[in-house]
Amino acid sequence: MRFSIIPSFLCIVFVFSFLPCVVFAADAKDPFFEVTSEHFRARHTIESEREMMQGVLRHAEEYYVRVAHDIGYSRYEDFWTWDRRVVIILYPDQYAFARFTGSPVWSKGYASRDARVFRERTIVSYGGQENFVDEVLPHEIAHLMLWDYLRTPRAVPVWFEEGVAQLQEAGKIDKVQEALRPVVVQGNYIPLSSLQLMTITGEKDNVKVSLFYAQSLSIVVFLIQKYGLDAFHCLCRELRDGMSFELALTHAYPSLVESLDMLEKRWVKYFSEQ
Repeated sequence: MRFSIIPSFLCIVFVFSFLPCVVFAADAKDPFFEVTSEHFRARHTIESEREMMQGVLRHAEEYYVRVAHDIGYSRYEDFWTWDRRVVIILYPDQYAFARFTGSPVWSKGYASRDARVFRERTIVSYGGQENFVDEVLPHEIAHLMLWDYLRTPRAVPVWFEEGVAQLQEAGKIDKVQEALRPVVVQGNYIPLSSLQLMTITGEKDNVKVSLFYAQSLSIVVFLIQKYGLDAFHCLCRELRDGMSFELALTHAYPSLVESLDMLEKRWVKYFSEQ
């Protein structure tokens, strides 16, 4: 397969899960403390972390505005207030997070809009991560906002959704582009026709997972850097209005990107010229 030969340093690009919650052990006494902002409620298990969690909420509000700008979500001001606030749940450590959510070992967090247990917009992760505020939090907020904008979690290919989510992570673009360049130049990337069908759910090969996420971000970055944010907003609107991904491409990028195959060729060419 074309993506089997991958430089080992590509694994610096790690990932997040959008998996729904599958297990939760309820306690008779609620173990969480809570702080709130305009659009978010943060629940945590250590009372002394209240000030830290207030800082998390300040960052969350900033990401809320930034993601809306990136995807062209003009009505975001009216959502996620009062009883519709997004709930941010932080478990004390990775063990507790994995135990109570059933998430894979490579997951650092996930977003859920209507899981079997969490019946509201929820971001779930765990404390002690250096990159939670700069990477995990904006990534998962982007998932939820994209789902709201498109009106369904599965209106787009998973790679596109993950590319948009990673776009929000601090410092991610440069790391991914540098790590991915030799893979693309040597032709060892995942063909877009295959990427289009991948869900990554249950994947245990960390190298394949890393390549999936890296390539997803790179293609989204290409669309924005090469053709501009207005065209990207048009693509998101067409997807919101029910177009298939390939048809939405032709409407957003007329005479430029007429198919998935054309998108792949233009992305590879653009990458090789950088």
